[in-house]
Amino acid sequence: MEKKLRKKQPIKFTRGMSRRLLFVFSVVALGLLILCGRLIYIHINQGEDYTIKVLEQQNYSSKTIPYKRGDILDRNGVVLATSIKVYNLILDPKIMLSDNGKYYDATLDALNACFGYDKAELAKIVQDNSKRSYYVYKKKITYDEIEEFQQMQKKNGKIQGVWFESEYERKYPFSSLACNVIGFTSAGNIGTYGIEEYYNEYLIGVDGREYGYVNNDNIMEAVKKSPENGDTVVSTIDFNVQTIVEKWIKHYSERYTPENLGVIIMNPSNGEVIAMSGQTTFDLNNPRDLSAFYTPEELKAMTNEETVAALSKVWRNYCISDSFEPGSTAKPFTIASALEEGKILKTTKFLCDGGEEAGGWDISCHKHSGHGEVSIQQSLAVSCNDAMMQMGKLQGAAIFSDYQKRFCFGVKTRIDLPGEESCAALVKDESMGAADLATNTFGQNYNVTMIQLAAAFSASINGGYYYQPHVVKRVVNENGGIVETYDKTLVKQVITNETSNIIKEGLRMCVEAGTGSKAAIEGYTISGKTGTAEKYPRGNNEYLLSFIGFASYDNPEVVCYVTLDNPTTEGKPSSSMVIEIWKSIMSEVLPYMDIYSQSQEIDDSAEDEVIGDSRFDDEAQDEMNEAAGIEGAE
Repeated sequence: MEKKLRKKQPIKFTRGMSRRLLFVFSVVALGLLILCGRLIYIHINQGEDYTIKVLEQQNYSSKTIPYKRGDILDRNGVVLATSIKVYNLILDPKIMLSDNGKYYDATLDALNACFGYDKAELAKIVQDNSKRSYYVYKKKITYDEIEEFQQMQKKNGKIQGVWFESEYERKYPFSSLACNVIGFTSAGNIGTYGIEEYYNEYLIGVDGREYGYVNNDNIMEAVKKSPENGDTVVSTIDFNVQTIVEKWIKHYSERYTPENLGVIIMNPSNGEVIAMSGQTTFDLNNPRDLSAFYTPEELKAMTNEETVAALSKVWRNYCISDSFEPGSTAKPFTIASALEEGKILKTTKFLCDGGEEAGGWDISCHKHSGHGEVSIQQSLAVSCNDAMMQMGKLQGAAIFSDYQKRFCFGVKTRIDLPGEESCAALVKDESMGAADLATNTFGQNYNVTMIQLAAAFSASINGGYYYQPHVVKRVVNENGGIVETYDKTLVKQVITNETSNIIKEGLRMCVEAGTGSKAAIEGYTISGKTGTAEKYPRGNNEYLLSFIGFASYDNPEVVCYVTLDNPTTEGKPSSSMVIEIWKSIMSEVLPYMDIYSQSQEIDDSAEDEVIGDSRFDDEAQDEMNEAAGIEGAE
């Protein structure tokens, strides 16, 4: 009979086989993990030794040619950050002692004559490392220092066993100037903070290499691949304006000893930041030096975690990373939203009787006796909280919240700097009670950053156009060719030109006849707004004072925003303190920038209405009680 072919049954993968396979896999994985760990350990702890051994044994020479990191310039070409070539002095004891030491004495004599190095110390190093061909003796020597030695080497063939390895060292010619904007570099030539970090991909380059076979006469048949240098970043910062700003920050910081003092100067027509600085500065050439902020005893007692925290605090950019309640500098936005949504007209007037009731709270105007009847422009000029609360009630929480978002409060401006704070904790319209709405209308109970408010204010006075703030104009390569251009970036139009003009009128009146009268500069039409925000916890006599203003009136070319956080003063903090800082800065900046007052027709009747009414006369004295006066709330 014909045998039946039986189909071969597949071998079953039993549970025991699975366990054995898992065991084998685990052993292999563990072995690989141990091997990787060992390699990492060797690289970290003995990497340099192994590198030296390889260099000593190879007949094939390979040398890195470092690239130059791109420069950072101010808007006019002033160098703010650059890279300078420096040299490491390398000893080759093996060559010095070759041929019965015929190069030894001449080489040590030359090192002593040119650099002043101790011959006894050099002799000991050479003898102790007689088998080595690579010993780093000194780092970061300048070309001027090595030039004489190189000339001697050319003339005297017995000077051998010394060569120079080049690298670049990052230098900041003006030390601490614009430190929070520029940033610095860390190990590996990587940008840290500021423009250095944000534009690192442009500033960084690619190393070149020189390699070839080394013959018996120690001559290398070299092949050279040139390095690719980094691109140059041209910032929007003006060296002279930044210098003026930092000079006055230093002066008034010493005078008032505030918790912080910040200044932003920008172009409202394109978002360019011309100057930016907080009170705390540091040396970019030595950014980890904390000796200016702590005593030697304090530094010695610090843990690593405390040191890192202290450095982060010093490096922090106050103008984009710290938030606060804006106070009355937020009032233009309350007016803007009410006008845009047709809840008020240019001719609308409000009766200020000293306060409003909202959500069961009696919320006072900073002038408890009331301002009487005020127009929209007058409400800005005298900084009337009562009028703002009435405008808020007319528009409601939904509209008010919508315009907070339109002016980009609660979100990042996307300025081209790392570390920006968003201040996302705005009160949402669905949970915004009457008291929240009332206090928000005059800038309390929500936070902003300086850059958020400066950008939003610029939109309110430039015709309604919100431009993304930025600190870089363009990137160019080493031949001067344009790599990238960063012109004005229009994000959106937030209000109409008509609304913008009404706000400008009120801001002009604020300086000519209202709370900002001390900001007036002869020969200029200055417009602006004061702000006095009471800090938490309320009732401790701690305030953040601010003033934001612009010029010229017809065509705003520059906005300057100054904040003074909790200054030390014998009496009550007053907005006049921060106005004085603003005026000191702008009295120098405006003529430097060739900004002059333009003739314009001014509605004198509106001005006379403010000046002639005695109810407004004492308003310019002090905005001390401008913060939320919720009676009995605390």
